[in-house]
Amino acid sequence: MKKTMKFLTALLLANMAVSSSSWADTPIHINPNQLSSVQWQDVPFSEKVKTTLSEQQKQAFTASFAGVESPVAAYRIPANQGTLEVEIISPIENKSVFVPSAVVLDSNFNVAAVYPSSEFKFHEERGMAPNRFSAELNLTPAASQDYIYLLIYTTQQDLAKTTMVPHPAKTYAKGTGHQPPALNDIEVKHSLNGEIQINVTNSNGTRFIGIPTKVFTSEKAAQPVGQAADPVKATAAPAPKAVNTPVDQDTEAYFNQAVTKALKANDVNKAMNLVNEAEKLGLTSPRQTFLKQVSSK
Repeated sequence: MKKTMKFLTALLLANMAVSSSSWADTPIHINPNQLSSVQWQDVPFSEKVKTTLSEQQKQAFTASFAGVESPVAAYRIPANQGTLEVEIISPIENKSVFVPSAVVLDSNFNVAAVYPSSEFKFHEERGMAPNRFSAELNLTPAASQDYIYLLIYTTQQDLAKTTMVPHPAKTYAKGTGHQPPALNDIEVKHSLNGEIQINVTNSNGTRFIGIPTKVFTSEKAAQPVGQAADPVKATAAPAPKAVNTPVDQDTEAYFNQAVTKALKANDVNKAMNLVNEAEKLGLTSPRQTFLKQVSSK
C-alpha cells in the first residue's frame, strides 16, 4: 500500500511515465516534440466521435514503442471536469479489425498511463452493437490542467494475430433463443485499417490515471475494465412474439425472396433486419429461409 501511495503522489504531480505489470512490460517514452505534427481532435462530452484509420496514415514515431508505423487516433479531452469515463470501441468490419492500444498524456505531453491491447476485450455482436474490441477507462486528471491527450494506435505484435468471431447465424440464433447452427467461426485479420469510436462522460469513479483498476474501484466499475459478461450466465433475448394478424402469401413470398437476395449479396445485417420485420408480422418462414441459406454456405 505504501508503494501505491507514493505512486499516487507522484502521479498527481503529473510528471511521471507509468506502467504496470498488468498493462505493459516496459514504460513507453514519447518525445513531446514528435507529437507536434499530430492533429489532435477535440472531444465534446457525451458525443460519440468516430475516426477512420488507414494504412496511408502511418506515423513514423510509433515504431519505437509499437514496433510498427501505425495510424493513430489522437484526441484532446477537457481535464477540468473531474473524473472522466472514456469508452473506446473498435468495431470489426469487412473481416478485419484495428486492435487498439492507448496512451494517456498529461497537458505537457508526458506519458501518464499506458493501456495495451490486453485491456481491450472482444465483445460479440448484440442488438445494434457489432462485434468489437472495447474498453472503458476511468481517468482523474491532475489539477491545473486544461486538457489531457489520448493517443490510440496498434502494435506489430497485434498485427501478427487474428481473432475468431462467431458466424452471424450463430449470433442470430442465440439472440432469438434458438439452437445455434453448426457453422464454423470466422477468422478476422488484425489490420492497420479500421475505425475508432470514443465517448467521454463525467464519472463518479475514483480510479486515478495509471493506477490498476483493482486499487481504486467504484460501484459502477465493479466489473473489470472491458471484460465481457459470462456468456453462460447471460440471459438470451426472448424470441419476438408473432402478431396474430393474417398476412397474405405475397407478403410472405416477398420477405423470403428479400432474405435470399440479401444473403447472396453477403449483407447478413440486412437479412437479419428483414427476418425481424417478418416476425413482427407473424411470419415464420423467413427465419427458416435465413437459417437454411447460411447453413448451405
